[in-house]
Amino acid sequence: MIENRFIDRRAELEFLERRWADPAAQLVVLYGRRRVGKTALLTRFGQDRPSVHYLATRLPETQQLRELGRELGAAVNEPLLLSDGFTSWDQLFAWMAATGERTAVMIDEFPYLVEANPALPSLLQRAWDRQLSTSSSYLVLCGSSVAMMEREVLAERAPLYGRRTGQLRVRPLSFGHAVEFLEGFTFADQVRAWSMLGGVPYYLLLFDSSRSLEANLRATFLDLGAPLRDEVEFLLRQELREPRVYFGILTAIAAGKRKLSEILNATGLPAPTVSKYLAVLQGLDLVVREVPATEPRPEKSKKGLYAIADPFVRFWFRHIMPGRALLETGRTDQLAATILADLDRFASSAYEEICRDEVRHGLLDQRCQVAWERVGRWWDAQNELDILAFGDVGQAALLGEAKWSHRPVGLNILADLEAKAARVVTETEPTARHLALFSRSGFTAAVLREAAKRADLHLFHGLDLVDPSTDGHAGAR
Repeated sequence: MIENRFIDRRAELEFLERRWADPAAQLVVLYGRRRVGKTALLTRFGQDRPSVHYLATRLPETQQLRELGRELGAAVNEPLLLSDGFTSWDQLFAWMAATGERTAVMIDEFPYLVEANPALPSLLQRAWDRQLSTSSSYLVLCGSSVAMMEREVLAERAPLYGRRTGQLRVRPLSFGHAVEFLEGFTFADQVRAWSMLGGVPYYLLLFDSSRSLEANLRATFLDLGAPLRDEVEFLLRQELREPRVYFGILTAIAAGKRKLSEILNATGLPAPTVSKYLAVLQGLDLVVREVPATEPRPEKSKKGLYAIADPFVRFWFRHIMPGRALLETGRTDQLAATILADLDRFASSAYEEICRDEVRHGLLDQRCQVAWERVGRWWDAQNELDILAFGDVGQAALLGEAKWSHRPVGLNILADLEAKAARVVTETEPTARHLALFSRSGFTAAVLREAAKRADLHLFHGLDLVDPSTDGHAGAR
């Protein structure tokens, strides 16, 4: 059962609060993919102030104007609005400009209103320039179609370009906050769940710790009518005009075709077309282009490898998309067995990603007295490092490995890390090097003794990742 839970979003709430505290007129744009928690964020923000949170639909425009007016009338106790609502957008904007008490007017799924009236952004532009910009209005335009919000509201050619006073893209939660939705699972199952769901709150709420991971997999992805069985198709159709081509590219990447040349061969599409579509997928945070962290000009590097950036989308294309024939014929047991047999291998790359992300979020900054930047991976023809980061304008380096193994990490892994560290060639020789080992199953006594003698070696075991107050041999929960 899905509970009403609100976790993290402190920075997003503070952003909305700062805009509210500014007495000048505010036109705030808030957007992000389906299910990421935008509505919950606006609901929480509106609790402690005069506000109306209107969720647009595909009803006729006149009906939506009436409903919006009535909701505003109820929020500010204005009988005329309660009975009549609004008959035009100009009437709404005039009311906002003239009202004495500041009211947060938050319009959710704004793209639906633009579908009903494509002139709406121009009408709002005119009203902003003539009335609203000198009032105390507080207007939030929110939407789930990232592409449409960027095209109709944020793009340079859009009517509202230059009018917004703030914009915020709401992104999925980091693992460190996502685990709060997964209380009751072991650390290993939290990582496995993350590898399937990513950081979208709605998806995380679907998993129930009173059930096994397999039972959650079946209920959420595999059973007839399961809520996430077709979710990626809905997501891509909402965002993309030609989902079939994007499906082909994402399928190729999920199958391990990570170089541009490999994607071209797998899809049979011309290079300019694939490059254009990859750029769109990168803009939607669905695909990332990785280069070794030592590359001085990443955008020019010829070592780029493409990967599906979102864990949920990656899992769907890895297992659900190829398993559609099994799902359609009711052979869910066979597909479940295939997924579970591969899940630890699949989760291992997610674990590496989690460790890198926690370093980006400052996990080791205090320990090392360095603000780590340029966090990524490194590889050459023979070697690969899971984590490589730089700080102090390249004067310090952090090199790390993340091991998703049933066995504790031993001295052999530490020796291997030190050997790789010696092979990393950087633009400038770092004045300080730090090593980090992340382990699902802890460390041998020999590694713990070695770490106790060294200030440059940092160990993380299990949920030490998100609770670094413990030391490297704390038990993983």
